[in-house]
Amino acid sequence: MDENDPTEPHADDPDLLVGSLVGGRFRVTGLSTAGSTTWIYSATDETSGRTVTLKVIRPGAAVAADFAVRFDDTMRAVAALSHPNIAAVYDWGRVAVGDGTTVYVATEALSGGSLRDMYDRGRRLSPSQALAVGLEACRGLDHAHRRGFVHTELTPSKLVFGDDRRLRIVDLGLAGLLNEAAWLEPPTVATHVARYASPEQALAQPVDGRTDVYALTLSLVEGVTGSLPFEADSTVATLAARIGRLMPVSADLGPLAAVFERAGRPDPAERSTAAELGTGLVQAAEKLPRPEPLPLLSSSMFDTPVTELRAPDDPTGGLTRPFVAAAAADALVVVPVDEPDSSPAAPEPEPIGELEPEPVAGPEPEPEPEPGPAPDPEPLVVVPLDADVTPDAEPAVTPDAEPSAVPVEPAATVESVEPVATVRRRRRRWPWVVVAIALVGALVGLGVLAYRLFVTPTHVVPDLVGVEREAALEAIEGFDWELVERTERSDDEPRPGHVVRTTPAAGIDLAEGEPFVLVVSEGPVLRTIAELAGRPAVEVQAELVEQALEPVLVEVPDEVVPAGTVVSWVVPDAPGLTAGGQVEPGTVVEVTVSTGPAPRTVPSLVGLTVDEARAAVEPLGLGVAPVGDAFSDTVEAGRVLEQSPLPESLVSRGTTIELVVSKGPDLVPLPDVSGRVYDEAAQVLTEAGLVPRLLLGASDGTVISVRVDGEPVAAGTPLRRGTQVDLIAV
Repeated sequence: MDENDPTEPHADDPDLLVGSLVGGRFRVTGLSTAGSTTWIYSATDETSGRTVTLKVIRPGAAVAADFAVRFDDTMRAVAALSHPNIAAVYDWGRVAVGDGTTVYVATEALSGGSLRDMYDRGRRLSPSQALAVGLEACRGLDHAHRRGFVHTELTPSKLVFGDDRRLRIVDLGLAGLLNEAAWLEPPTVATHVARYASPEQALAQPVDGRTDVYALTLSLVEGVTGSLPFEADSTVATLAARIGRLMPVSADLGPLAAVFERAGRPDPAERSTAAELGTGLVQAAEKLPRPEPLPLLSSSMFDTPVTELRAPDDPTGGLTRPFVAAAAADALVVVPVDEPDSSPAAPEPEPIGELEPEPVAGPEPEPEPEPGPAPDPEPLVVVPLDADVTPDAEPAVTPDAEPSAVPVEPAATVESVEPVATVRRRRRRWPWVVVAIALVGALVGLGVLAYRLFVTPTHVVPDLVGVEREAALEAIEGFDWELVERTERSDDEPRPGHVVRTTPAAGIDLAEGEPFVLVVSEGPVLRTIAELAGRPAVEVQAELVEQALEPVLVEVPDEVVPAGTVVSWVVPDAPGLTAGGQVEPGTVVEVTVSTGPAPRTVPSLVGLTVDEARAAVEPLGLGVAPVGDAFSDTVEAGRVLEQSPLPESLVSRGTTIELVVSKGPDLVPLPDVSGRVYDEAAQVLTEAGLVPRLLLGASDGTVISVRVDGEPVAAGTPLRRGTQVDLIAV
């Protein structure tokens, strides 16, 4: 098969699977997305007729020799989880794609969208909605963690809702399998994944379930505040921003602030597990209003009918929300459900009929059968304060209480009351109703008195961030909290003596006698100056600016350090500071930068021999090179006649000076012209480079004398080229 032929099918073309039958049962109906490691399709299971999501691993991501075996083991384990908050796995196997082979997994189709879809549309979560979403995610995570699974890439796009309004965690097991190699070198991880990574992942350390808890907390904080903590432009900066730093929680989170603060701690040993985070969310529910429906679904995930409620087998408890439309209180309360009573059941109370204006006698009603024992309730039920009480609810009976002659009326809706012998009941029970009301009033009064005597008062934590320490202490004076003061350096609050944060955060109710941590700033975080010498000046300047320091560059020539490289540095306010020392932001750092070797002044080399010229310039870091020679009447042969660059010029170190060496005067031997006719003799002298002149006689006469400057000259005598030669011809 020709790999360059565009008509041939290739393994990297996701459209090849559209319309095909995968695994003998899944008919691919369309391509949803084509990512860097997976292709996601919608498909129909021809065995059951249901719609499924088909995830096919790109052939290039499944080339490892043991990948198929590890994929098979992982999918088998995930399929066995079977939890309502984990996407169900139906089938997996191998599939041919063009001229290659890869693996696939079929999961349940989820049409409700993900948290990422909602955030990208600009939608945000209220604290109550974040609590509800977090509880469902914690159930799924706790179930997976207790069975040895860690997701490792739990982002908002992995928290998906079905058309049944229930949240599922997707890609459990698959994400870790596809990206475990990338996490060995964290800087290579995609930035959108690194934004939800834990500090231990950033440091390439071992991970456990608390890694997923950290990622879930980031996702929920982003949903409420609209801002993702520690986000930066690059993977390296994003990962570095969370190492050793507490997750920022603001007053916008309300009662969730303390819960998220623990779930987002940088040290995994101090961080919540999924079960602990879920329990913390349940405990915070009583301080929050009832959540509005999530904006990503056509029907709310919080209005599940009572008949569809479930009791998951996880320690976070059930999320039971039989909400009823009412204009009364909106708050959520955590109601402990009593265990079934082993004592004899109390008599069934009779219904109270409506009061009539005139008594009418009637027959006694037949006694109703006593109800059977109630089913075991869930350990924790989260219900709204205004929820209806079902008509079949039994009154609580204290085992030690004596049977009362006055029946206790159950709370019931109007529809559940049947008017039985209304007139007769009015006559016989009216005194008892008055007595019951009086007893209830007395009990309420005693309850209020007991509450005031025995319940520890609570106070709302004020917002003290940025307040001076003395003013903060004055603000909480009289609250009788157990004050714990700590100091630390902080860029969020760089002013010394001002409050950085409190634990619990502002807006949380704190009982008297409970610990209250007040963290006071010692000033901004100190910056550690690394060794700067020998590094490029541009890099050093950028690093210092990023640390909020003030670099001052001083350029100097240097014979050793290359141009543009730092020669040395000093902190003027702390001259003895060396590499590893710490300074406050805004500190001036004076950086000496090399401009390279200093320029050289070219000396005069004319009249020197070549060797003498070379010896003269070598100490300056210069060189010489003869480039030619020329006659000279003034410079002796073998000596420098000319040079370039000229003397006194400024040149850089290493420059080569070009030399023209003298050949001395231009001499020619005098030809022998005696006895020749003058015209012939003149031609011979001219060809030799001399200038003939007839001193005496006729031009057709014979030369009898040759003179130069009036003196006779013998043939062969060297004369400078151009010398005038006088001739006498007779």
